[in-house]
Amino acid sequence: MFTKLAHMAKAHYSPAKCALFTCLFILIPPSLGASIKATVVQVHTPMATRHFQPKENQVLTMVQNGIRRLSRQNNTTLAWRQFVSTNEVIGLKINAQLGALSGTRPTVVKAVIRSLITSGVPPSNIVLWDRKLQDLKLAGYEKMALEFGIKLAGAKDSGYSQWDKYTVPALYWDLEEGDYLFNKIKTSNISHTSTLITDQLGAIISIHPPMPDRRTGSRGHLQELAFSAADNTTRFTLSRPHLNPAIGELIDRIAFSRSIAPPVFKKELELLQKNQPVHANSLHLIKTRGKMLYYYQKASINALPVHTAFSLAYETAKEEMKGQTLLIRGGKHQWEQIVLPDGRNILKRETLGEEEMAQSKLRLHITDALLCQFNHGGQSRPDFATALNELWFSRDPVALDTLSHELITKLRNLMNLPVRTNPRKLLRYASGKKLGTDSIQSMKIERVNLLVHAPE
Repeated sequence: MFTKLAHMAKAHYSPAKCALFTCLFILIPPSLGASIKATVVQVHTPMATRHFQPKENQVLTMVQNGIRRLSRQNNTTLAWRQFVSTNEVIGLKINAQLGALSGTRPTVVKAVIRSLITSGVPPSNIVLWDRKLQDLKLAGYEKMALEFGIKLAGAKDSGYSQWDKYTVPALYWDLEEGDYLFNKIKTSNISHTSTLITDQLGAIISIHPPMPDRRTGSRGHLQELAFSAADNTTRFTLSRPHLNPAIGELIDRIAFSRSIAPPVFKKELELLQKNQPVHANSLHLIKTRGKMLYYYQKASINALPVHTAFSLAYETAKEEMKGQTLLIRGGKHQWEQIVLPDGRNILKRETLGEEEMAQSKLRLHITDALLCQFNHGGQSRPDFATALNELWFSRDPVALDTLSHELITKLRNLMNLPVRTNPRKLLRYASGKKLGTDSIQSMKIERVNLLVHAPE
């Protein structure tokens, strides 16, 4: 069923239609007795768009209200400090490939950038990224980058890291230009994470619209992040049994892709030898306070001086050409850190507890529900879109993607379109990786209605 753009705009501004759509899309709140695992803030402004065009002032107000409500802060600057600091490089992940209507809306991106800069984040510390730099340029983001003094980056253009790769033994695929192993072998069963993620970005804010998907019913933050940040992912789109775990595994690597580059490690090791400190925060891949103990069990079952532990692990790694594991513990924290033969340090993700997992790179997720396209995902189709005039905010990408699927299902049912598949297994796997919750009963959904009208 096709709906004319002008008709949709007219229907949207009919008071009766506004009331109907508002009633339809308020999702059922969680039961009072449920254990709350995720908070989702849904900000609604009745006239945030007009004829599918977002209004800048209204959207900026929505962004600032959303982060204040989610962070429980009355001040926007203090609210942002709950998610990011001013001295880390912040990557804003968007969908530029689908353009301004069906992809992430530039007005929302601009509002987030303005709010971050106003809160004290230097423009040079903000990186707007997607899978390909060319997609950002074609979508017009070069002009925005010049306006604010921020950077643009493509995950594929930045190259890929050979460490902490994701392997599916039975699933080989032809490699594409730009993949890490391209021109080395023809087919591969390995995916690598972009060095943009592993080496450059300290925090990630994901801004994505809810989108229909013929393979999984819908897609949002999880699939967009995973497929944009890794190479050799086409194979997963053709094998649903492999897709569900792949998304969770790749997101886990993105979230905890902390590393120390070899030159930095070697320099810090020299300083440790010279100064002989009790502990070395500069070599910690997890932020800590207080006294820490360092164990390298190949040398001793007892704690070692920090320089001794790192030096022995590094020398053994070079000798055996194999990463060596250090156990670092103290206070509430305990994790394992791998020292590689070239001096690079990476996290052993499987050893992270709840305290450490709270330090994920994935800090904030914003679902751009100003408009929602509910059919023909992968294409820009305004005839299958409607204006909801909402932005959703959460620390939990699984929760937002769960709600996005509920929304798209309702819209498709309303328009008598079939719903043949759903992303439940994908979301359940991600939930099992402790990346979020896929249970609506475990979510606290807070509605914020802003009565700010766009000028005629």
